Amino acid sequence: MKSMEITGNRKTRQTITCFLILFLLGLESGGFQISLLKIVETVGLSSHLSGVLVSGQYGAIVIMPLLVGHFADRKGRCRVLSASCLVFALGCAGMSVFQTFGSLFMCAFAIGSGYSVCESVSSALLGEIHEEKAGKYMNLSQCFFSLGAMAGPQLLELGRSYLGWNYQSLFLLCGIVGAVIGLGTLPEARRDTVHTVQMSEQTSSPVRREILYLAVGFFVYTSLECGISYYLDGFVTTELQCPEHAANILSLFWMCMALGRLLCGLFYQYRKMILICSFLGAGCCLGLLLFFPCLPLGYFCFSLIGLSLASVWPNLMSLGVESCPGHSAQVAGILSTGGGIGAVAAPVFLGMVMDGAGLRLGFGGLGLLAVIGALICVQYYHRIRTLHE
Repeated sequence: MKSMEITGNRKTRQTITCFLILFLLGLESGGFQISLLKIVETVGLSSHLSGVLVSGQYGAIVIMPLLVGHFADRKGRCRVLSASCLVFALGCAGMSVFQTFGSLFMCAFAIGSGYSVCESVSSALLGEIHEEKAGKYMNLSQCFFSLGAMAGPQLLELGRSYLGWNYQSLFLLCGIVGAVIGLGTLPEARRDTVHTVQMSEQTSSPVRREILYLAVGFFVYTSLECGISYYLDGFVTTELQCPEHAANILSLFWMCMALGRLLCGLFYQYRKMILICSFLGAGCCLGLLLFFPCLPLGYFCFSLIGLSLASVWPNLMSLGVESCPGHSAQVAGILSTGGGIGAVAAPVFLGMVMDGAGLRLGFGGLGLLAVIGALICVQYYHRIRTLHE
């Protein structure tokens, strides 16, 4: 087995690298989320174009993981991780310099390309080297992502208060760290290539059609996560009339998601029931905000939404990766593509709703989508049960 062939030190290095990458992705994501209104004000964009800008980052998720997944399985996951970190760093550097919509859109697409491939391939790598403990380590890696996303808004606020930062400063920091990680991963990439090719050639496990159910689940999840996280600032500002609380609520959302992922790693054996409860819990909270919008309920509901959604990404990903050993990067790419479609659609939808009916109604629509996510999980479990009978 692959995990037996990899030395303990090397396995530790690769695991730590994956955790660092996920923390960096979360840091950029959280910073982008809290900076979106500032970018709109600086560049002079409409709410609709702000959604298009967010979709520029996440639009790359639709394409890049699907194109790169099979290559990573055959040519080396660490090599692809290194290159993706450098692409991510280049996009972040551009976001810290340019101030026109076209340039920012291209930089956001570059960030999304590196971001999406790093996330999917690192999950595949964790799945291969930890095998039966894959779900636990994926939950832990997503815990690091949540911690980074929680730290992003707070770090930006501290930088603004004490160092005179603007939104571009955090992008520059992410670009520098991404370049350091990308270059630092190159020696590991050279050792990884031949072994990964041999592993992929020895397996004949096909990518199962049931993966499409999980891809739809990813669509629902990323619609919820991106819609809520990128427009939470706007919701608190326009619907709750308390813009000074936006950064705190967003950080609390991500802190609860980090806590939830830690707990889900401990109770991994119950992941099937947890997935259904997660979608239903998020749907109920969004329904409460639709009918009773107020600041105290906002703090409570967004915290509970973060806790509820915590298990979805790592558990869906682990179900897919574990079902197709040897093709883990390809499977992760398919799931990420499903997620990318949701991440593109949700910001555009909410941007249009914000210009028209308001975010309150838009968040209510996300609540209905969360209930649909629970039904998809039920259908997936039924399909798997039928195949095994």
